[in-house]
Amino acid sequence: MHPRPPPIAPPATLEGSTRFRTLTGPARHVERVLLGALTLVGVGWALEVQHWVGVAVFKEQYLGLFLALVLAGVFVATRAHPRASGARVPWYDWLLATGGLAVGLYVALRYPTVAYTLGAITPDKVVLGALAILLVLEATRRLCGWALVWVALVCLGYAKFATLLPEPLAAKSAGWARLAVYLYLDANGLFGIALTVAASVVVAFVLFGQALSAVGGDRFLTDLALVAMGRYRGGPAKVAVVSSTLFGTVSGSAVSNVVIDGALTIPMMKRAGYPPHLAAAIEAVASNGGQIMPPVMGAAAFLIAEFLGLSYGEVALAAAIPAFSTTWRCSSRSTWRRPSGACQGCPPPSFPGLAASSGWAGRSWCRSASSSTRSWSPRGSPARRDWLRSP
Repeated sequence: MHPRPPPIAPPATLEGSTRFRTLTGPARHVERVLLGALTLVGVGWALEVQHWVGVAVFKEQYLGLFLALVLAGVFVATRAHPRASGARVPWYDWLLATGGLAVGLYVALRYPTVAYTLGAITPDKVVLGALAILLVLEATRRLCGWALVWVALVCLGYAKFATLLPEPLAAKSAGWARLAVYLYLDANGLFGIALTVAASVVVAFVLFGQALSAVGGDRFLTDLALVAMGRYRGGPAKVAVVSSTLFGTVSGSAVSNVVIDGALTIPMMKRAGYPPHLAAAIEAVASNGGQIMPPVMGAAAFLIAEFLGLSYGEVALAAAIPAFSTTWRCSSRSTWRRPSGACQGCPPPSFPGLAASSGWAGRSWCRSASSSTRSWSPRGSPARRDWLRSP
């Protein structure tokens, strides 16, 4: 008998050891206030609360408040480098968080006045614009690494020194002051399509996915995959593929897909005889395919819709074909690559057990479907989900 594999750590544990802080005391309260305020602001804008109360709010004002909370939250919650302390916030990060609040709240509070003088270059705009650019670059470095930062720096350098390049790359250059004000306040700069999509469209879909997870929808999707595919040949791998695909419809994130589904499916495949590297590969590939599965896809799908001027429904419809193709191909390949000891499927759980283990979402769905789907479980099969977790 093989020893039970160690449990997979949740996302906070995996990432917190290298990137995110684990705070306590007043710093923890500040972090929770910032992130909680960011959630409330996003919910309020998605529900159009400003129209209910009869207050006129520029979109840029909302984006300024959103950017202020994001920058402050990033500098409080993340470390400058992996060797930095994860238990406290150093003084320079408090200064950076304060600067993030300043550059965002300036737009949130003064945009109705600034909107009429966007072309005027004044000292306050130049200073805040330069500070905003530096803070966004530093936040990007902490969250995404240096690659995207270097791309942005190359673009900035081109805007400044384009006149020094040969044809056909030569173009009219702009001064540093004009660049700072343009990138800070113009609709094609920091408050352009990328931030607009993240602060409006993406927030609404993320809230939808979190609401579904809160009522047990994620567990229900995994159990549904067990019922549908667990009994077939190479069943554990098929369960991993289908559950990752189903969870991808509400998460839009390959990383969260792997962490949530992989905690169940990878040990299950290993117990069925799959080598550890093959079990991890199947889950990783299936989770990446789930990222493009409609209706909730990765953030790039929303950017595609905005840049091409298409509705999100058209983008989702176009993504459906490659998403289902990826799922089918991954499922079939996992069957062909199965080890000799993983030929038999695992007994699927019955629908009463599925409803009991999947929260409100599973119980609601199973009340309407149990009468027509009880025959899916083989006669006399007492299998439950607990069987899959046993060594």
